[in-house]
Amino acid sequence: MLTQLTLVRDGENYVVGSPHTAAYVEVPEIGARIIEWLQDGASVAEAGRRAADLAGEPVDVEDFMQTLADEGLLAEGDGAAPLTGTLRQRAGAALFGRIAWSAYAVLALTAAVLLVAVPALRPTFRDAFPFDTQLLNIVAASVLGMLAVAAHEGAHVLATAALGLRSRLSVSRRLYFVTFQADLTRLWSVPRRARYGPLLAGMAWDAAILSGALLVQVAVPDGLVVRLLRALIVLQFTALVAQAMVFVRTDIYALLVNATGCKTLWATKGALLRRYLRRAGPDDHRQLAEADPREVVWARRYLWLYVPGTAVALYYLGMFVLPALPHLVGLCIAPIRADGLTTLAAWEGLAALAAAALPSALAIAGAVRGAWRVLFRAISGGASA
Repeated sequence: MLTQLTLVRDGENYVVGSPHTAAYVEVPEIGARIIEWLQDGASVAEAGRRAADLAGEPVDVEDFMQTLADEGLLAEGDGAAPLTGTLRQRAGAALFGRIAWSAYAVLALTAAVLLVAVPALRPTFRDAFPFDTQLLNIVAASVLGMLAVAAHEGAHVLATAALGLRSRLSVSRRLYFVTFQADLTRLWSVPRRARYGPLLAGMAWDAAILSGALLVQVAVPDGLVVRLLRALIVLQFTALVAQAMVFVRTDIYALLVNATGCKTLWATKGALLRRYLRRAGPDDHRQLAEADPREVVWARRYLWLYVPGTAVALYYLGMFVLPALPHLVGLCIAPIRADGLTTLAAWEGLAALAAAALPSALAIAGAVRGAWRVLFRAISGGASA
């Protein structure tokens, strides 16, 4: 497993990674040199002698290797080999090569020009309701939304595969929004500049789908297809705008972390906020003491986005989402209560409940539980600090 470890320079240190376990650890330059010597065939004793010459003092190479093992870097893990030469890697290379990125740029520019130059193409809230039956509108919005999000995250997966790296999709929650999420942990094994493609891939496909829907709408006569396209345009436009919500760790947040070289921005931000609120615990003080000074500076700047952004999101939750949820559930179950599952409207209500109301309720419940845990830890930490 040692021969497959990756070394990526990051500032003054190196990020050591394992393609099999997606485990990563930061080491100083001498640690990177030891790994390179061992990968080239040097014995532990020989690596120790070279390290001692370089450092000017004895270096315990065996202890260093034990540390790598303890971090999971020498474990077999899931046994997943890199994707180089596989169908997924070739598909990713084709969809996210230089020509493809040029096409995405043209499509994104086309979408922007169409929305600015043709007022009739600009989405409105009415476009989110392509059907006369509100329950069908809920189903259409839910299905189109899930497909769009799946395509967005699938783009991250394929762009990562283009680098020969594995990733996987999961269903998660951001604040009180249900979403798909691609695990891009293995991007730590490539230089920072190479990470931008996979991080931008989702928004690139969002813009491409938006542009395609706008162009098809221009060419197709008015009807159900156009109304569904208009609904898709609303969703894609909203998705691109929502990426600016960096306080819920969107793709733009990931780009910010990559551009600034931060590694623990989210944790440092949390520790800094709790210190400002006089609720910092021992873990928070340790986080701030061990964090790079530049990381603390960026965490302080990030709080200016995080605090007001979260406040606006919570206001929206209290004023719109929570009051609307009982109405949404009632709208779904009304035809079922009236006629049982014997009418088309009742089945539409059941589908809408499964596609929209239930996931929203679970996401909100998870957000409330998460907020309570954070509040409890903050209070407990303040009492023990």
